[in-house]
Amino acid sequence: MGSEFSWSVSRHDAFARCRRRYFYSYYAANEDPEVLRLKRLSALPLWAGSVVHETIEAILRSRDAIPSPDEQEALIRAAVHSQMLTDWRESEAGSARFRLFEHEYRLPVDPEDKKILVGTVMRSLRNFFKSPILAEAYGAGRGRWLSLEELVSFDVGGVPVYLRMDLAFRASDGRVVIVDWKTGRGEGKFSEVQVAGYALYAAAQGWAAPEEIQTELAYLAIPRYVRRSVDRRKLDHARSFVTKSAGTMKALLLDPLSNLARREDFPMIDRPQVCRRCNFRRLCFPRLEDTLPAPAAVPAPA
Repeated sequence: MGSEFSWSVSRHDAFARCRRRYFYSYYAANEDPEVLRLKRLSALPLWAGSVVHETIEAILRSRDAIPSPDEQEALIRAAVHSQMLTDWRESEAGSARFRLFEHEYRLPVDPEDKKILVGTVMRSLRNFFKSPILAEAYGAGRGRWLSLEELVSFDVGGVPVYLRMDLAFRASDGRVVIVDWKTGRGEGKFSEVQVAGYALYAAAQGWAAPEEIQTELAYLAIPRYVRRSVDRRKLDHARSFVTKSAGTMKALLLDPLSNLARREDFPMIDRPQVCRRCNFRRLCFPRLEDTLPAPAAVPAPA
């Protein structure tokens, strides 16, 4: 448990949801293969998002132009009939590569939910191909792309901050545009901090002055595209947010310098509805595992 402390939006989100879940995800998972396996479980809505992101990344890495309509449909069918079908069968078989939360905890999946999931993936990919931001990125030329699904880090107040930008490119007019593909309908609780973090990295890399950076949240399932400008005030707020969040996390550590943590210092929450949908529920309620009521119906991803 002595790895270097770092910060990310997903880490902050886990800490805000449940301290015990955070401990399992970022400390115990580094030491215990079973905890790591549970951490990697994917629930249905997350799975849909992963399929869309992986398909988009593969297309952007391999294509120099937007595919033809026939090619687009072939790529969409491959994502649904090949990748998703393979994932589902592997999950049912208990694969170490991919495992759904629903299969791990023996939860029935309604056929209608599966149809909705497939519909979300197909609709999101079709809207991706039609999106103005994709046309703008290819119009600028691949030579002006700055980042594509790369895990990068930079320093904020002595804390390494990790992030992964879906796509960043320099537009024809010199602006830097940072894109985040979404399969959900609404902005996450920390979307603003996430995109501000992207802008912080872009500014730190010297890609552009803050006023020349724009972020775009592309909600592909709807579709809706939310573009925002950046200024120094937003960047200062993001730095303060990261510094405060990291300080709160470190305050619970047994040894902040060595990044050492104890499970008992990270309390469980008392929110049954949240716990029932948690990857680690077996660890928190081992004797109740077979008697806990089934989770509420999985919300349709969109």
